[in-house]
Parts: sequence; structure tokens; C-alpha cells
Amino acid sequence: MLLLSASLTTFSQSTYTKSSAFIGLGPSIPIGDFGSKSATDEKAGLAAVGFQLDLGYQYRFSKYVGAIAMLKGRIHGLAKETLNYSLPTGSGGSLSVDATTWKTGAILAGLTQYIPLSKNDLFTLEFREAAGVQITASPEVDAKFSIPGVESVNANQPSESATSFAYVLGLGFRYQFNSRLGLKIYGDFNNSNVRFEDVTIHTGDSTPLVAPNKQKTGTVDVGLGLTIGL
Repeated sequence: MLLLSASLTTFSQSTYTKSSAFIGLGPSIPIGDFGSKSATDEKAGLAAVGFQLDLGYQYRFSKYVGAIAMLKGRIHGLAKETLNYSLPTGSGGSLSVDATTWKTGAILAGLTQYIPLSKNDLFTLEFREAAGVQITASPEVDAKFSIPGVESVNANQPSESATSFAYVLGLGFRYQFNSRLGLKIYGDFNNSNVRFEDVTIHTGDSTPLVAPNKQKTGTVDVGLGLTIGL
């Protein structure tokens, strides 16, 4: 009877730990201007669905409120349809475009809230709000345009880097196997308004074109991850 009583008491205790680390990964879906596929829109990021990785640390002040610090990385290629332009029929011209990827990395800190959905905190709904600094690297773009009888034109836009304010609003569901290990499914809305000071376009021997450029990098990230009690 004493052993049974002890086991029931242990089972009835909350399974959450105050301190935990987490890792998550999954697809990153560009939205708004960042995901726009209009090649004629100067605000369009032309970003395709990419990949995201989260690393972080959580500390719970109580059963319902805590703090969070995390690193978020994302990578997005350019949408293929934006790299294939249709030239007028019969012109005999050709246009080829090659590009690298958008890359972002952010360090953020904020608050978390927890709503238990079952006894002993085995199943929990989590909210998180965080803000911090994001470093963004734009893709390098190379284009070659040629028409028979006319000199070919090569254009290059090098990759540029910029630092900006960023924030994340997210929610997720966590299932705790025990006090040490849990599984979580989450979704985050990420946003940052990046300003590149010098966007340079080189076309042959002509003078490079230099202009400031802004780019919103909004995404919705969906991930699957693990939490590890510390």
C-alpha cells in the first residue's frame, strides 16, 4: 500500500521543469511582399518556400508564465517562375537568370505563456512573443540577356547584408513524455523590415547603379521539435 501510494503521488505531480532547452525545424513560408512573385514589383522578395531552424532556452517563473531566448535561422531560394521571363515571339532573344538564396539569422528574447490541456501538464498549449535583432543576406543575382545581332548584356547584383529589428509571435502544442523530454508542434509569425544601404547592379562596363532598398521579410514558420529538461 505504501509503494502504491508513493507511485500515485509521483504520477500526480506536475511534469514540467523550470528550465529547458528546445530545438525545432520545418518549412518557412514567405508571406506579403517577401513572398510576392511579381518581378516588376520593387517591393517583391520573390522568395520561395524555405527551411527554418530554431534553437532556444525557456525558463518558467510559474506554471503559466515564463521567459524565452532563442536563435532562429531561415533560408529561402528565389521562386523558379520569377527566373524564367518570356521574351517577345520572333525576337530570337534569350534571357538566363541565376540566383543564390535569402538567408536570415536572428537572436530574440521574450515571454511565454502556458495553458495546461490535461492533468499533470502532459499536454500544453503554449504562446510566445519575442523581439530582437535579425541579420539578413540578400541573394546574389546574375542575368544574361542576348538578341541576335545585338551585343549581349550581363548584369550582376551582389549579395548585400543588413541588420534590423525583428519580432516573432507564435503558438504551439507540447506533449511531455516525462520531466526530461517533450515533443512540440509550433507555428510562428516572423517579421522584419530590412533596409539595405547600398544595392549595386553592375551591367557590363557601365557605371554601377547604387540605390537604397527596403525589404520586408515576413514568414510563417511551421515546425516540429523536442524540448529537453535541464
